Amino acid sequence: MARKRISAPLEQKILYESRWVCAVCQASGCQIHHIDGDPSNNVEENLIVLCTKHHDEAHTKRTMSKNLDSSALRHAKDAWIANVKSTRESTASVSGQLALTNGSPLASFGITWGYINHSRVIHMISLDALTGRDADLLSLCIDRGIVDPHGIPILDANTPAAGSYIGNAIYDRLPHGDDQRLHKLYVAMVDQLSRTHHPLHLERECWTKEQILGLLQAGSLIFVQGAFNFRSVSETTTNDHRRVSLNQRGVSIEFFVDSKDMFGTTSMTISFSGHQTCAAFLQVKSLDKTAGLMLRCTPIALGVAFNKRWV
Repeated sequence: MARKRISAPLEQKILYESRWVCAVCQASGCQIHHIDGDPSNNVEENLIVLCTKHHDEAHTKRTMSKNLDSSALRHAKDAWIANVKSTRESTASVSGQLALTNGSPLASFGITWGYINHSRVIHMISLDALTGRDADLLSLCIDRGIVDPHGIPILDANTPAAGSYIGNAIYDRLPHGDDQRLHKLYVAMVDQLSRTHHPLHLERECWTKEQILGLLQAGSLIFVQGAFNFRSVSETTTNDHRRVSLNQRGVSIEFFVDSKDMFGTTSMTISFSGHQTCAAFLQVKSLDKTAGLMLRCTPIALGVAFNKRWV
């Protein structure tokens, strides 16, 4: 059986889904094994990531003890990939982050999407996807005139503007209580988008130009946790427009945010100002390879107090 080279996109997909570790023991190791023993059979279902120890074991046949045969390998792969997918899903949503704290009030304090691109989210979400309490909250917000039937915020144009962009967010144009309801509704929307679309996680194991180019394309949704730089580009009394960037090992990310879409004074003045660590849920607009790799993105939401997992 002649060996066939695995295509680069498929190789990156297999490694990404296994989080670049052995599916059997989770030790570091980036060797891809053909489950059925046929090196020419490069279908996705036949490929598994193994460390050197378990790769050798998969090629060893014993008569006195249990072998690491195709059935055992497929079971290990399915179980580990499901674990990785579940953990990534939890990491990339407020509801999942809260579940990771196991109900600890101290650990869960402040976890939220502190910035939400309202106009972008409302064009991406299907309101029918909201269920349970989230659907009830949508109905309440519609009944109270906070949003229209399409989920678009209804803001009072006659609300007096504050003297600074601090105090002129979308939420500041709503009565006390309704601002909380609108934010809670949009947090639920962002969580739903994350659960539905499964953004690609840019983790330390894949933070190279070659690996990212193998995983991403224009339009891809990504989730990143890192130390971002926030720099004001233009400030008025109603809004502060900020450039956000992250540079690491020859790969850069750039996007822009507006203070009017931030929830609370702390988000405007601390969480998304200067040099701060946060979580970012983004859509890639373009990949510029002229100098290193620059991902120019559209922000969907920025997370505050997200606990790091696999970063």
